[in-house]
Amino acid sequence: MIDQAAKLREMMKTKDDDPQIEFDGVNKAKVISISSGKGGVGKTNFALNFAISLKRLGYNIVIIDSDIGLSNVEILSGVSLNYSMSDIVFSDKSIFDIMGDGPEDVKIISGGSGLKELNLLRDDNFPKLIYEIEKLQSAFDFIVIDTGAGISNAVIDFIMTSNEVIIISTPDPTSLMDSYTLIKSIISNGFTGQINVVSNLVSNRVEGKEVFEKLSTTVNNFLRVQIRYFGYIEKDKIVSNAIRNQVPFIVSHPNSTIAKRINIMAMNFLDKKLTTFEEEKIGFAKKIFDIFSRRGG
Repeated sequence: MIDQAAKLREMMKTKDDDPQIEFDGVNKAKVISISSGKGGVGKTNFALNFAISLKRLGYNIVIIDSDIGLSNVEILSGVSLNYSMSDIVFSDKSIFDIMGDGPEDVKIISGGSGLKELNLLRDDNFPKLIYEIEKLQSAFDFIVIDTGAGISNAVIDFIMTSNEVIIISTPDPTSLMDSYTLIKSIISNGFTGQINVVSNLVSNRVEGKEVFEKLSTTVNNFLRVQIRYFGYIEKDKIVSNAIRNQVPFIVSHPNSTIAKRINIMAMNFLDKKLTTFEEEKIGFAKKIFDIFSRRGG
């Protein structure tokens, strides 16, 4: 069977030998960033399992692992990618050449060290990268970005390209504070998309709601912004076993409580979005271009 990446490469063949920055307005893919104010809260685990759940519901999904140098999506999914974003500009690869097959045909793209170099690109390199990234917009339904943790420029920039952000928080007071700091940072940078919060590593539904309410109250009081409760996930040894075995828990334990939580979040997300998604006036590639142009990329 011909793999999907090969078919997409064939579809995207062009006679243009010298790509220019021309945005064609085909912006089907919606972009979701998964982020957190601090590391170790289960951000990548959520991103990978959520993406698989969306895929099972019939959507074409690609994950961009933008957590520089860590390759956490590859590690958790047991996939080893041969190429990264830097190969687009330095090895003349297409976006589909660097794409790997993740669990259940979720596609994975590694940012690698190349994303660190985005603001250094000049002349022919940056147009080539944008030209290739733009292809994702018509080939996929959702682009899921697993950002780094914290509030670095790279994290903020990728969130700013997104339609929505899902922030992973835990009951730990430092996690709550860091989540607030992240929300404050993206708001101050002009983010206008929906901000969602998942309460992770909680004991039960009540604690999950309490985590969100604490964060929501603080955000509303100080930033005058409404955030949305996306759901909760309990602490479960299934997660640590999945990490150890490099198999996403939604695959290894599809009938577990936490797998069902992910599926519920994915279905609720789609139920709301199918009636509220509007055609994007500015696509993913154009947003990246605008952000890095402003930064001198």
